[in-house]
Amino acid sequence: MALFLRSLALSFAAAADIPTVKLNNGVEMPVLAFAAEVWDPTTCKTATAKALDAGFRFVWSSTLVGDDCQKAQQEAIKESQLQRNELFIAGTVNDPKCSGFEDCYAQTKVGAEKQFTLLAEKQLEMLMLDYPADANCDSIRGQWRALEEVYAAKRVRSIAVSNFNLQQLHCLKATNSTTPAVNQMRFAVGHGKDPVVQEDHDLGVAVQAYSPLAKGKLAKDPLCSKIGEAHGKSAVQVALKWILQLGVAIATQSTSLDHLKSDLQLFDFELSDAEMKQLNDYSPQISTLMV
Repeated sequence: MALFLRSLALSFAAAADIPTVKLNNGVEMPVLAFAAEVWDPTTCKTATAKALDAGFRFVWSSTLVGDDCQKAQQEAIKESQLQRNELFIAGTVNDPKCSGFEDCYAQTKVGAEKQFTLLAEKQLEMLMLDYPADANCDSIRGQWRALEEVYAAKRVRSIAVSNFNLQQLHCLKATNSTTPAVNQMRFAVGHGKDPVVQEDHDLGVAVQAYSPLAKGKLAKDPLCSKIGEAHGKSAVQVALKWILQLGVAIATQSTSLDHLKSDLQLFDFELSDAEMKQLNDYSPQISTLMV
């Protein structure tokens, strides 16, 4: 990916010293989010509590992890005793099999209401579509219309999408819909030739990376490890820093407090232009990293 790619404008959040990106509607979003996996409720609660203890202030809670896990995350948030204005909480809706404007609108509306119940919040910082409807633009517009209504009612501070390709984003642009604040995409070292970041930025959409360590496969990557040695950092920290320096936010996860703390220690070093180019051009076991 080209080194001239526009960087996100960052400012520092006071609560945990995590930089934020200003989204297209002016909302400040932390560039690092904690996202639960499909875990049992106890693990979900414990891991979320550890993330908050480590310093994460963005809890990204997907309907894909299940009702019980989301409820457990909500419990961890409440028990943390952090002030609500210190936190950025996101929920998601998933109805990719809906068909047609009306069906997709109705299903998304129901899914959105369920997120407010599960997360016990009157207002969320973000509500995101996990996947676009499979059918066509009309279906996608139905999904989006439901989120736009929630946004217009000021029950969410931003609305976003995930796994949207350029054509699907243009489905929304064609009708002058609200531009998504974020598009969450699979993105990690090995995706350096992927045009998604530039394409989305050109539309005013911030990109957030999920699976930023390629399902953990980059934790011992030789190039990331070698670059890390020069900075006194781990392969994981280099892989995450590469994403941030491309102007992309990150959603990551771990059940280890030490790993979560380490994931936040990314702002005291910079990768050089030469190191960025190496990683941009790198294809580490690309056939396995892309799955």
